[in-house]
Amino acid sequence: MANYRESFHFTPRDIELIETALRGEQSRHARNILNEAPPSDLNSAAREINHLLAKIFHQKVFYSQVKRTGFPGG
Repeated sequence: MANYRESFHFTPRDIELIETALRGEQSRHARNILNEAPPSDLNSAAREINHLLAKIFHQKVFYSQVKRTGFPGG
């Protein structure tokens, strides 16, 4: 059985493009849900996209100014 690749090498621009595409897809799902009676497959697809965007967000490293004390902003 094949193994999954555990590391990927994306540039910040690549991640930005992926997030933009996911947000566009999320917007289309939201419009469809509002215009129709919400079928469960649209709701589950919207949840899946939201979950994927959250996973991307939580893997980002945000930098802040660190002073000599070693604490951000401190």
